[in-house]
Amino acid sequence: MMNYSIGIRSLAVSFGSIIRTNEYWLKKFPQLIPQQRVRKPRLSQSTTAGKDIFDIWSQAVAPYLSDPFRGNVERRVVDNDESSLTLEYRAAKDALNAAQMSPHEVDLMIVASLFPEQVGHGNAAYLAQQLKLRCPAWNLESTCSSALVALENAYALIQTGAYRNALVVVSHIGSKTVDEEDTLSVSMGDGAGAFVVDALKANQGILGSKIVNTAATCGAYVHELVTDTQGQPRIRTRTGENVSTLAKTSVNFVRTCCEGAVAAAGVTLAEIDFFAFNTPTAWYANVCIQALGINPERTINLYPRYANIGPVLAIANLYHAAQAGKIRENDLILVYTKGAAATAAAVVMRWGDVALGLVPAPPGSVTQSQESIHLTEVNSLPKTVSSISRENLLLASAKEQRKMLESYLLQWLSYSLQIPVSQINQEKPLALLLDSLIGFLFKTKIENDLKVQVPMEKFFGENNLTHLIELLLTQLALVHLITSNSTDIEEREKLSI
Repeated sequence: MMNYSIGIRSLAVSFGSIIRTNEYWLKKFPQLIPQQRVRKPRLSQSTTAGKDIFDIWSQAVAPYLSDPFRGNVERRVVDNDESSLTLEYRAAKDALNAAQMSPHEVDLMIVASLFPEQVGHGNAAYLAQQLKLRCPAWNLESTCSSALVALENAYALIQTGAYRNALVVVSHIGSKTVDEEDTLSVSMGDGAGAFVVDALKANQGILGSKIVNTAATCGAYVHELVTDTQGQPRIRTRTGENVSTLAKTSVNFVRTCCEGAVAAAGVTLAEIDFFAFNTPTAWYANVCIQALGINPERTINLYPRYANIGPVLAIANLYHAAQAGKIRENDLILVYTKGAAATAAAVVMRWGDVALGLVPAPPGSVTQSQESIHLTEVNSLPKTVSSISRENLLLASAKEQRKMLESYLLQWLSYSLQIPVSQINQEKPLALLLDSLIGFLFKTKIENDLKVQVPMEKFFGENNLTHLIELLLTQLALVHLITSNSTDIEEREKLSI
């Protein structure tokens, strides 16, 4: 009879040896980091009742809008003598040692190398060579969900009897993939994780899962082939024009996957003892907590310590939770990850007697408070920030509409950027005023208030506030024509164009 009690037997992590703090960017690229005044959010243990998707996301983001580093404190990056392969090797050896297994006992290895040094394929064969494995070894890729997708594959193959066990190794080298003069670099870290999948005690291991594609997020990031200073080909990552979909889809994906996984496992969210979310931003754990309505004590957020380490995040959060005693044998665990232009996945498992690898170097300056998770509520806008509605605008003359829109947009920017209205140059490209985070909030605020669509590209390139006002005036004029009894078809077509 087949043993279906299959899950994680050992777990290990490995990180770049350099701890890079915010001072690195302040000294090297001071022009990238605006000096913004910090406002303190109001904290509240409120429920998610009545909140829509944008409310949940924007409330989680609120405490970080005035932080120029968006919640980043430290990140681990590789030194000159380190690479994705060296980190993978350390994590793999550590996981095998913890499981008291030799490389010759490994039946299968699955490797997910996100941004390895070579272009074209991952590190599976190179790692197999270094570990002196005799078993099959292949690459798998599903961006930030790679660890869970590999776990699902390993579980299925062991379940069928094709293999007795599997070693899963995952890495992320973000520091070498993003241009340092791109603000995206502030959020990138390097790390690797590994775990052995094997037969466990009865009723332990994987109980259910739910995996869906994230095609809606295609274009959120752009990966381009470039050459480095030595003339070697490299993949360069930058934010894409579809980046707003990461926020728009965040709540739906976590609910779909987590609710689907607990249903498949035959349990409820209330029965889960601990949640391990991938945390690619400082506020992502908060989004998941509010979307699912769970207690923040039942999860962990290591973003301030490691920043975005992609597919390694779920492994690191599991490792540190177990190491800190937040997870114990026979606890019900739910792990959730979301990968851009790939998959979102949730797995429910009953934790076994998981052996842990060596403890990584402690953080240098991250405090317990910075890693704490709170549910936040945005303070209501002060009275100086005007509200606006499409209905009121349509009742005004064209001249009044322009003044109303100008005041509304300027005051929102002033509040969000925490700078006086007098310092906002309407002719300055919006791309120089807004990063992708505030750009998304700005776009969504306008669309929610005015009930019109504003393409994300209107916040890129040379588009400025004056261009945005002209676009909105045109949109409103078109709405007026469509909703009126006007039969001026030629005028409608002109405005729609």
